[in-house]
Amino acid sequence: MKWIVMLLIFAGGTYYLVNRHKAELRQQELVEQMKKELIKKAEAAALPLNPERIYPTQFSPATLETLRTLTQDVSDKVRYASMDVLWQVQDERVADIINEMFANETESKVKIRIIKLLAKDRSKLSLALLSNAVNNYDKETRLNAVEAIGTFSSQEAIVALTPTMKDYDEEIRFKAIEAVNRIRKDIQAEKERQIKAMESKTSTFKVD
Repeated sequence: MKWIVMLLIFAGGTYYLVNRHKAELRQQELVEQMKKELIKKAEAAALPLNPERIYPTQFSPATLETLRTLTQDVSDKVRYASMDVLWQVQDERVADIINEMFANETESKVKIRIIKLLAKDRSKLSLALLSNAVNNYDKETRLNAVEAIGTFSSQEAIVALTPTMKDYDEEIRFKAIEAVNRIRKDIQAEKERQIKAMESKTSTFKVD
């Protein structure tokens, strides 16, 4: 009888250990799968379509039209200020206005200020506008646009910078490579951050 009891205990213990090992393997597989999914999400993190405005201000058509006209004012301060307001309220024509200003603006400082404004709102729209700026005839505008795109921690930004690595100007090409590498490091750091956060949560989980 004693041997039967010991045999049953041994069999039960073996069964428990085998199933525990299987559970641990399943947990490990689950963790690895979660890591892969986190990496994919970090790589595919998409920019928002437009800059986020929680409480956008609504202007009358007359006010909007006046601001649009002032983007062609003789004063560079007025041109920038009116464009800034249109950008903040997300006027439906602001993208066309900014592209026109990049193409026709004679003051480099105005275009550089526009670039810095766009870089603050990391969205598909601002990235698209900056992507147009990297083709500007003015070198300082192109340089600033490349550096601004380099602050977008997104694969979309790398795509936008790819043509600039073929720019005829050596400094532009160099800055573009630096910007691409910066984005790569930012994306990698975000992957590692998410994986560490996930591992921290899963490490507290005990298999019964």
